[in-house]
Amino acid sequence: MTRTDPDLTAVRDLPTGAPEPSDESVARTWYLLNARHAATRERAPRRLARWLVPVTAGLVVTAVALGAVTVGGLGGHQFATPNIALVKASHQPLPTTRGTNPALSKTTPEAIAALEDLARTAERASVVHLSPGQLVHVLTEGWGAALSGGTGTVRFQPREIWLDPQGMIALKLLNGDENMFESMFADHEGDMEHARSFLRDNGPSIEVPTPQWLAQLPTDPQPLLALLRADVEDNETWTKDHMLWDAMARLYHDCDILLSPQLRAALLRAFQGMDGLTVGKVMIDDIELVAIRQTDGDSADEILFDPVTAWAVGRRDIDLGDDLTLLPPRSGPKFEPLVSYHATWRQSIVGSVDER
Repeated sequence: MTRTDPDLTAVRDLPTGAPEPSDESVARTWYLLNARHAATRERAPRRLARWLVPVTAGLVVTAVALGAVTVGGLGGHQFATPNIALVKASHQPLPTTRGTNPALSKTTPEAIAALEDLARTAERASVVHLSPGQLVHVLTEGWGAALSGGTGTVRFQPREIWLDPQGMIALKLLNGDENMFESMFADHEGDMEHARSFLRDNGPSIEVPTPQWLAQLPTDPQPLLALLRADVEDNETWTKDHMLWDAMARLYHDCDILLSPQLRAALLRAFQGMDGLTVGKVMIDDIELVAIRQTDGDSADEILFDPVTAWAVGRRDIDLGDDLTLLPPRSGPKFEPLVSYHATWRQSIVGSVDER
């Protein structure tokens, strides 16, 4: 598959207001994105990425054992709407001072201080060991907007996924009791081999990480940031740091549990050299998370961190423009404010796709 693959092109080029793509096309496109043939080479405007919430954010952005934080009432394979009453967020305003990249604002002192606090916490974290043959299991509680015209109805999007740590290749994907690979993929085995071939041919990267690649990353913040920026390809629509923040949200989803305390802290310190970062908080009932937001134009992406462990435990996508009307979910928590995507996740190490 290439970046001109018809499934990817059809989904990527949907105009505003078009109906959502078919499940089959979305499923094939998700696997294509998972192999990273096109995701970082020709990013569509963020609006299209949000139409793919069930693909990119719902299936890929989901990953961490919450440690001291347990969000919601989800357990095992139960996918009922979690017992959350309120998701309330507050965030500092975007400064007018420009960053090193004049297209972005300067990262605020408050965001730098929050990242440093998280880094000091990360240094005290315990190490999670991965043995040969073990997998990463991810459980997510997400809400995403299904768009029709200029209106998006936010709905519950639960997912459960098992990942091969070598390339973070999806081996099994559940929507409740439905195995989405059996119902949506014509050749799941062939697609997995294609993804593994891509890893063999191109090597690991921020888009296709492996435990070995993570272990060799520098822990000096400046060289680490330079390496990560270089690993994200140039894009005509989004700035380098916006692309990097999106890639980091996906990396945290896939393999936050595999990060050493030293690398986790180094990443948080490396981010302090980025542009466009601000800080806020997200309250999920009585649980407080630190929200670090990267803003590029009308698009803002947040990574949510547990202040107790410094693990990344969620993601939010916010549309700052005035051309999208969001409608709240028919059931579930009240969102203040309502956003186009909100997810928290849990991650664990398991021995097979039959274990949780």
